[in-house]
Amino acid sequence: MLMQAPAAPRGPAPPPPAAEGRRPGSIVRRLVVFALGLAVPILIFGGVMLWQFAGAARERLEADALGRARMEAAAVDREVASLIATLEALSLSNALQRGAVTSFREQVEELARRSGLPATLRDPDGRRLIDLGSTPMPEHIDAADQAALAGRPSVSGVIDGRFRVTVPVYRRGSDAVLYLLSFSLPTTRIRDVLAGGGVPKDWVITALDRDNRVLTRTRSPERFTGTDAPDALRQAAGPEGIWRGRSLEGAPFFVAYARAGVPDWRIAVGVPEEALTAPVRASLVWFAGLGIMLAAVAGVLALAFARGIAAPLQALRDQAVALGLGRPAPALAGVPAEVAAVSAEIASAAQRQRERVTERERASAALRSETQRLEVLNRLGTALASELDRQRLGDAVVEAATRLTGAAYGALFERIPEGPDGPEHWQLLSLTGGPREAFTRFGLPRVTNLFSQTFAAGGVVLSDDVTADPRYGSHGGMPKGHLPVRSYLAVPVVSGTGTTLGALLFGHPESHRFGTREASLIEGLAGQAAVAMDNARLFGSMRRAQDRFEAAVQAVRGVLWTNGSDGRMTNDQPAWAALTGQSPEQYSGFGWADAVHPDDRAASVESWNEAVTGRRRYTHEHRVRRHDGVFRTFAIQAVPVLEADGAIREWVGVHSDITEQRAAETALRESNEEIQRYAYIVSHDLRAPLVNIMGFTSEIEASQDDIRTALAGRPQAERIDADLAESVSFIKAAITKMDGLINAILKLSREGRRNFQHEPLAMSDLVRSLADAQRHQTGTAGAVIEIGALPDIVADRVAVGQIFGNLIDNAIKYLAKDRPGRITVTGAVSDGLAVFRVTDNGRGIDARDHGRVFELFRRSGVQDRPGEGIGLAHVRTLVRALGGRIDLDSEFGVGTTFTVTLPLRQG
Repeated sequence: MLMQAPAAPRGPAPPPPAAEGRRPGSIVRRLVVFALGLAVPILIFGGVMLWQFAGAARERLEADALGRARMEAAAVDREVASLIATLEALSLSNALQRGAVTSFREQVEELARRSGLPATLRDPDGRRLIDLGSTPMPEHIDAADQAALAGRPSVSGVIDGRFRVTVPVYRRGSDAVLYLLSFSLPTTRIRDVLAGGGVPKDWVITALDRDNRVLTRTRSPERFTGTDAPDALRQAAGPEGIWRGRSLEGAPFFVAYARAGVPDWRIAVGVPEEALTAPVRASLVWFAGLGIMLAAVAGVLALAFARGIAAPLQALRDQAVALGLGRPAPALAGVPAEVAAVSAEIASAAQRQRERVTERERASAALRSETQRLEVLNRLGTALASELDRQRLGDAVVEAATRLTGAAYGALFERIPEGPDGPEHWQLLSLTGGPREAFTRFGLPRVTNLFSQTFAAGGVVLSDDVTADPRYGSHGGMPKGHLPVRSYLAVPVVSGTGTTLGALLFGHPESHRFGTREASLIEGLAGQAAVAMDNARLFGSMRRAQDRFEAAVQAVRGVLWTNGSDGRMTNDQPAWAALTGQSPEQYSGFGWADAVHPDDRAASVESWNEAVTGRRRYTHEHRVRRHDGVFRTFAIQAVPVLEADGAIREWVGVHSDITEQRAAETALRESNEEIQRYAYIVSHDLRAPLVNIMGFTSEIEASQDDIRTALAGRPQAERIDADLAESVSFIKAAITKMDGLINAILKLSREGRRNFQHEPLAMSDLVRSLADAQRHQTGTAGAVIEIGALPDIVADRVAVGQIFGNLIDNAIKYLAKDRPGRITVTGAVSDGLAVFRVTDNGRGIDARDHGRVFELFRRSGVQDRPGEGIGLAHVRTLVRALGGRIDLDSEFGVGTTFTVTLPLRQG
């Protein structure tokens, strides 16, 4: 028997009884009608939803196919762009500029070994110079090669199962194409790229070249590579799109395609129509099942609810009325579980309502808190984007981060790299929540176990309670007087290049105050702070560089000016106006040339136009009329400033006053000529008495027999004869040494007065011939001479031969006896000068003798080798006469390097 709830207070009057003669419908019939009425719209809604789901699934598959086509097109673009970048990097090889094909072949063979990319080098007529491919490349120029010869990288279509990537190799400083550099690769390389992301079952991905031929595909590539695409797909236009038709195998397919822009290929992704219609078929099955299920449920519910539903519903009504009036109403007992659940739900509705009110209040508080955080982040974002002062930037970051985390203290430590001011160290940049002395009085941060991960950019360090953290206390714990910290959060500040810029540290005297949300928030903020700190450092570096540049210009008494990209002087040029007194109208365009000496004007304008046309550094010298009418001699240096795309933005130049320098050089040159004449006269005058001494010594030597006969029988005849012979030998040795010294002085004097005959010199061949000339001495010493690729110069052949011959001879002479000798000659071009280095592993030269060895008649170390001490003095004289310099780097017992720097062309 059903248990009724206590009677509710009298409420509204019940509805009047049914009219006579009208039979009310049964609960079962009404429930059936209700269930069916409810089921029909559900069934209709379900059918519509399933149909829409099927349509959406088909559209999603089509969109997935188009997205996959775009993705694969991008992957092909990256692969081809990577091949082009590799070829362009190879095209910059100095070996190609020198025409050293053999040296370049070693480079590309190394590349082939490391990356499996076989390179081919051809001349502009298509003749192969290097071909590392498995299949020889035809020696003719096709359309792709014509595009490369026109000055841009090119990618061919499919050719015998392969494709070719080609870049032009320019002569440095000009637009002339020296070679064509290519990779000829199998189309399977592109197939591997297409299949790299996995291919869904029954899908086909195809690459079509610009001639609409199949380059490769993920299904049966060996069958269809090189064949034409279907006509409808060939006629499809636009960078991307869709197409419906039949595949190469004849099956109905939906095809989405996208264009790979770098090689100008199309990537087509095909999906079988059967896969697209599968969701529709599944929707029909689901719709039929849903209808059957709803009909069955309607019947079962009608029978189940018909039994005993009236009384529980009445009791439920009474309980609802009681609850609506705010009176207690116990839960119903002995009723169906559904009614009991509704009864219990009604009883707890008020409680849930109260809980919802409380939850809304909490959500509102959280929303206000999140709004405040967003406002802090917005203000910080503005500061990070605009602030370039490091201190103000650090203060803004620490203050915002402390508010966001709810920390009691926050600090930003900055890493100071090793530099002129000392070794690498860390310093406090910004602090909040405590006095600065709370940190600074403990000195530099200690690299403890707790700090080391942060300072090494090892990621976020989060500790709920540092006093219980095993990393804490490696250096004795917090020093006395330190701010109390239990909750701890630390995040490194790392730039985009991986450089550690600093660290953000936060603390709180209570435990468990920081969580993963705060850690993630500060980690993102640290990334933004790193960008801003990088910008601030870059700005500071630019300001310092600008200050140094301006100071350097002033230090060399330079006049700074700029010209437009076409080489014409434009804009305001205050330094030039102050020097010449010209107004902007007078010096604009080529008006500046009016201030140049008439004898220098035409050459200056002509050489300037050549530099502008050739896009190269401008170096010149001419006389300029100062504002007071006095002509001064100036050295000019100007360089082009390039845009990111290589176009010239402007020219920047400096006029340096060298009037006094040229006068001093003239005086020095005249003084040197006078010294050389004096040395020649002195050495010539010394030879006359030396000849007399040599003659008298010969007379004494010829009279020794007469002297010996005259002294015969005397007590000390033998001693006197021996002393005389010894004295004659000493005199002859001194004469020989004196004669050598006089010859050396004469030789240096003649070299100073000799007129050099400049000619192009193949330095590698010249130095190799000098080494071959001393092959006997090298073999005797057990040494080897290695000669690298040397830059060619224009200079006097005899002088250059004497320079390097002396250096190689010295290196052989003074090799160490305890190890095999090794002598190397290398060279390079630096700042428009040829730099040669002669290096040996011989005895070395004591640091105290580095400056002396270039002096006349001075030698270093043990004197166990013949020589007068004039070789290096002679070398320095010749190098200076050629407009160069010679430097020495040596370590005693290790070896020596002589560095000879010469102009590439003599003036």
